[in-house]
Amino acid sequence: MQQGQKNTAPAGSFSGSLAVDHALAGVGGAVVSTVVFHPLDLVKIRLQVDVAQRDEAVLGRAIRATRHVLSTDGIRGMYRGLSANLAGNCASWGLYFAWYTWIKEQMAGGQTAETQAGISTLSPGQHLGAGAAAGALTQCITNPLWVVKTRICTTSRGDAASYRGLIDGLRQIASKEGIRGLYKGLAPGLLGVAHGGLQFMAYEEMKRRRQRSKSGGNFSMFEYAVMSSSSKVFALSSTYPTQVLRSRLQQQPEACVSSAPGASGAPRMARYSGLSDVIGKIIKTEGVSGFYKGFGPALLRVLPGNIITFLVYEKISGFFRRNATR
Repeated sequence: MQQGQKNTAPAGSFSGSLAVDHALAGVGGAVVSTVVFHPLDLVKIRLQVDVAQRDEAVLGRAIRATRHVLSTDGIRGMYRGLSANLAGNCASWGLYFAWYTWIKEQMAGGQTAETQAGISTLSPGQHLGAGAAAGALTQCITNPLWVVKTRICTTSRGDAASYRGLIDGLRQIASKEGIRGLYKGLAPGLLGVAHGGLQFMAYEEMKRRRQRSKSGGNFSMFEYAVMSSSSKVFALSSTYPTQVLRSRLQQQPEACVSSAPGASGAPRMARYSGLSDVIGKIIKTEGVSGFYKGFGPALLRVLPGNIITFLVYEKISGFFRRNATR
């Protein structure tokens, strides 16, 4: 078979289901990036929930937050919440890629919606819709994991209200706050599902156009890195405020402290009654910039992390396509 025919022929499946293939590839990428970049994730979340006033330097807050973690929990503290983060990311990436692939197949009339070269056959609008729908379904399933992760990352090991780990956190929230506690922050999480849609719309289009310009052939690791990072910056910049809102709603009520100076480096958290209350208080006390707190560490964490995730994902899914049996 000629190269052009290989690039346009429908992709085969390694496991018997293309959705499962993509889910496994997504989990592989999630494990690597989460383990490497968890410390930045922890600092990002602490900045997101911090109600520091708008005139306080972002870099200074990030440094103080890091010093506080190191002084209270040591180096191990920078990996506090790793189990919850791993569970959340593996479940999210695995489910997301599975849903995304399955939804694309339904949009394609039940047929494989990508070629053997890994290029989607759908339109940008379909990618946006499939990505948003996959994000909403994934968010509804994984929200409890993100609540626990946020609460562990915003407390120190010795705090009275801290959880011992993922299972302990899920158990305590379920017993003290019920189902509503496990689904705190779901509303802004659902508002942010456009993130995945925008990212994959841009990523799929860049892959398609790049393949056309180079007349087929495999992409290099550098090309995957550029396309994945560019699409991530586009999506993150557009939807980042929803992450701040979600973190504020998911923080632990017992851990909230006054915004007055004190507790050097510890996040100064406030209590919120709901989504509208969070938005109103941020605008009033922190300004528009409050919706982008932690954006710097988020970029430092998600760009290399996203590149690693997509490189591993593309390599694994490429292996599955080359060794497809069905």
